[in-house]
Amino acid sequence: MFTYDLYYKPNPLKDNIVSEKTVLDVKDQVSIFRTEEEKQSDSLIALTGLGLGRKMRLDDQFYVTKNLIENITYKSIQSVYRDIYSVKITEKLDWEILPDKSKMANFNVQKAEVNYGGRNWIAWFTNEIPIQDGPYIFMGLPGLIVKISDDKNDYSFSLTEIKNGGEKIYYRNKGSELTWEQFQKLAINYYSDPFARMKSMGVPVKKDDGAGNAASVPMKQETDRLKKVIRDNNNPIELNHRVEYK
Repeated sequence: MFTYDLYYKPNPLKDNIVSEKTVLDVKDQVSIFRTEEEKQSDSLIALTGLGLGRKMRLDDQFYVTKNLIENITYKSIQSVYRDIYSVKITEKLDWEILPDKSKMANFNVQKAEVNYGGRNWIAWFTNEIPIQDGPYIFMGLPGLIVKISDDKNDYSFSLTEIKNGGEKIYYRNKGSELTWEQFQKLAINYYSDPFARMKSMGVPVKKDDGAGNAASVPMKQETDRLKKVIRDNNNPIELNHRVEYK
């Protein structure tokens, strides 16, 4: 199991930086990349049927499965209602390996660059770990990716720990496969009415009142708040598939 620190800017015009602990599990030529919380949730769902919390947005998710033999990659997206969708990543990674060398995380590393998702990425990989994989969708270099970031420093993944991940790896099912265009339509529909399903079921929106109690919130007020959060944090890792919210 490889642990990476992920740092990203939800809004490139602001100084706010979000950090996540993420993990890459590689077993039998299949790799799973996700946050630590998602890994814990996958294990709980497999063992008990109950998972952990859920994301309120669709475009800040980093769950990826790869078949390393067939070079097939899927990005997995989970809605607030736990519906699972998968987008097949068809954009080819045309790596340019550069002569620059350095040392990172106690490994000798070499520099490489690639364009993906409308961003230019700078990676450092080590052939001391002969796994042609890395964080998120990145793979295909002659060794493990130790660090990768885009040239605007909106997103950065850095290897921090390596340890035995255990015998069994639990991960999500594939769910419904979408094209990027279908994903964008899903995101726009969710933005237009985030609580449509709750309203259809007559379920009220509730939030913590600060004292540990659930307090009802006016649906329009919470809808407007969530739509503003989505608009203000619209800097997805795949910039070329950015949804224009109005």
